Amino acid sequence: MDYLMFCDHCGMPKPIVEHIMREYFWIANHVYCSNCEKPNQIPTYLQELSLEMHRDRYRDSE
Repeated sequence: MDYLMFCDHCGMPKPIVEHIMREYFWIANHVYCSNCEKPNQIPTYLQELSLEMHRDRYRDSE
């Protein structure tokens, strides 16, 4: 499942593919807008969801 974030500065939508969400959002603080190139803070609830996805993925592969 892909996710969608909207830029806090210009409002442009940014698609976030599941792989990026699972592998990077739990350790990242922000993501850059593809349109205006400004950083957008990753909300805590998305970081928590990402960490849960990451744990589930690698727990299943053990």
